[in-house]
Amino acid sequence: MNEPWISNPGMVGGILGSTMGFLGAVVGTLASVYIPKGKAKKLVLGVNTFAFVLSFISLIVGITAYLSEQPYGIWYGFGLCGLIGTFLFGMLFFVFRMEYREAELRKSMSEDLTFGGNKDDE
Repeated sequence: MNEPWISNPGMVGGILGSTMGFLGAVVGTLASVYIPKGKAKKLVLGVNTFAFVLSFISLIVGITAYLSEQPYGIWYGFGLCGLIGTFLFGMLFFVFRMEYREAELRKSMSEDLTFGGNKDDE
């Protein structure tokens, strides 16, 4: 077994897990506020992409730690946070894009139903 990368892997796993949880809360809050209105698309998708990339890096570090025979506490913390985050944030990216499309469709349909929306019906 190689020399451990981290002297206190439990603390690193806790910090990494709480960071992923905080990012999940931020992404969820931003999505619930802005997606129904169809606003701040770049912000919501950008924060979600940042969380995905951070999760993917954590997954790669976890896999590398496992393959280099690091102790359980090191590869498990990185790997679990990376696996869960990569799956969830990756999946949510496509869900958020679909919801933004539906919000845009609702907006265009409501404009068509107003008096100023469609000039050809007069």
